[in-house]
Amino acid sequence: MGLELKKESKWWYGRWMRDGKRHFSRLRIVAVGQPGEPAFEESKKAAQVELDKKIAECNLQKRPEDLVQDIHRVKFGYRIGNIPLSELFTAWKNIPRKRQPKEPYVNWAERTIVRLLDHITEFHPKVKDMAGVDRKIAEGFMRAEADRKISPKTYNAELILLRGAFDHLREDAGMLTNPFSKLVTKDRETIHRKPFSGEELKAIMDVVNDDDLMRPLVKVGMFTAMRRGDACLLKWEAVDLKHNYIRVKTSKTGETVEIPMFPMLREELTRQPEQVSGYVFPELAKLYQTRPDVLNRQLGEVFAKAGFIDATEFEAMKKENPNLDLIHRGVAHEKREKCLHIANVRGFHSFRVTWITMALAAGVPMELVRRVTGHKAAEVVLKNYFKPGREDFRKVLEGAMPKLMLGEPEKPNPDKLLAEALKVLKALPAPSKEAEKAWTKKQARLLALIQKAKRLIEPKTIEGATA
Repeated sequence: MGLELKKESKWWYGRWMRDGKRHFSRLRIVAVGQPGEPAFEESKKAAQVELDKKIAECNLQKRPEDLVQDIHRVKFGYRIGNIPLSELFTAWKNIPRKRQPKEPYVNWAERTIVRLLDHITEFHPKVKDMAGVDRKIAEGFMRAEADRKISPKTYNAELILLRGAFDHLREDAGMLTNPFSKLVTKDRETIHRKPFSGEELKAIMDVVNDDDLMRPLVKVGMFTAMRRGDACLLKWEAVDLKHNYIRVKTSKTGETVEIPMFPMLREELTRQPEQVSGYVFPELAKLYQTRPDVLNRQLGEVFAKAGFIDATEFEAMKKENPNLDLIHRGVAHEKREKCLHIANVRGFHSFRVTWITMALAAGVPMELVRRVTGHKAAEVVLKNYFKPGREDFRKVLEGAMPKLMLGEPEKPNPDKLLAEALKVLKALPAPSKEAEKAWTKKQARLLALIQKAKRLIEPKTIEGATA
């Protein structure tokens, strides 16, 4: 490294290394004479001065991350550690946390980080460490993700993941700024799951009545509002059959919820083999942990048999089998405007929406609902889970509002009507002497029936009533 000459050129050239990268540049000095001659030596000295300037200028053109390294080295005597991009996922996974993420989330995070690394390898092959990732690279990757037509929810989740990863690892990676920090999230296109009606719940129960695998799962979802994972992984230590309560720590939020046990659920739990510990439904737990796709497919078949099936699929089934005895109760999915993936609106999570909607519509206090569901904010419950249908909404309001506001006439009072009938009957004049005996007998029978009916409504002795 240093000064060089080329046979076909009259100029001096300089070569040097910086951060493992070779630099080669022509200097603005002409080589004069031959080696050993005074003129040659003078031009060589001038070329060395020019090369030193070049190297100094190159060193001044450092990235902010390089300046951070220099400042840290001057202040503490050593450079900050570097994190190669190949170790980004491992570094993220080893970040100290109060609660470790679940395996499905870790797997999803790894796939996202791998796509980021593939993007950098393709478009920025010279970048090998975290410190080399700038805002331009971050924006390019998120733009590429948006071009994949992922939903706004997924886009935001990826951005939050990467923003958090670079924020936690920034200092260890020798970075001055977080390249993802100023990127904004997208407005979410939320399609909420729909609750089931009482009739629809019965149709689902009829489907799983003889299914020993799906029936317990459906009942737990229906009567506890638990998420699918928590329902499948329910343990006996969380079940209190003596006091009819379930107390479990939710996997998503870490909140401990307390759920009263309804009779149909208690009956189902008592069917299970008695165990001191372990999973209440071992087969469901194994299926959820090893083959969640199979579990999803079987649940989808349950809802389809109950009548929740997409219109195109339903028409195809009817065309193939015109005598098919199946009521179409509603679609299972809805299309999104800004995403290729369809949204599931009639699935296991709909049991959670149903439970919350029915509880709130029946007047159960919000605090008790949140105690069952584990939600911290009432706004989340109202925005995402309280979804009464128009007819249900109307019935609840009609039951709660004064009749005067609804414009309905006052319903007749049965007790008053019977008293009025008794009064009229006793005041009827007696018929002719020939028919008096038969008339008196019928009057006594009618009086006895009216008195009996009146006592059932208001058990009091009807004064003055005689046969």
